[in-house]
Amino acid sequence: MKKTKKPQEQFIYDRTIREIFQEVPTTFVRLLTNKEAKELLETKFPKVEEKEADLVVKLEDDSIFHLEVQLADDKSMPKRMLYYALLIENKHKQYPLQTVLYLGESKNRTNNHIKTEKLQYSYEVKYIKDIDCETLIASDDLNDNILAILCSVKDINRLLKKLSKKLDSLSEKRKEDYIRKLLFLFRLT
Repeated sequence: MKKTKKPQEQFIYDRTIREIFQEVPTTFVRLLTNKEAKELLETKFPKVEEKEADLVVKLEDDSIFHLEVQLADDKSMPKRMLYYALLIENKHKQYPLQTVLYLGESKNRTNNHIKTEKLQYSYEVKYIKDIDCETLIASDDLNDNILAILCSVKDINRLLKKLSKKLDSLSEKRKEDYIRKLLFLFRLT
């Protein structure tokens, strides 16, 4: 039976291994990779900055859904989404279902996957104009109604009347907050 190491022992163990690796054990690397070690690279990485996802929710089946909203094509998006997937798994102990909701002028043209010899990762991309606006407009949730502005709304006057009616029932502070959000979203359309 393997003994569990105490924190101090673990620290010494890790430090000893790293010191050995700083000398690049070339045969050891060759045994693991079937290739020669060419150059020792930096092993220290900067402290991870705080990241905040756009939306992470637990669904009715206890799965986790992660959504990021993207305004323009971004070639680094697959790496960012993988990074989020790892952060979410680390915090919530399961990998999320992931979607990027694209708000750009036309559909996203960048990759939604990473594929290497040992890694395959992908996520779904949806275009906001393909979302059913009518379902959002019909919702009783004011936030759904506001998000409908980003879709292809056929009858904008009907939506604005519904929003106006709902906004009138709010306190002045909440009403101002929602109007500010509405004006910002209108600029995106």
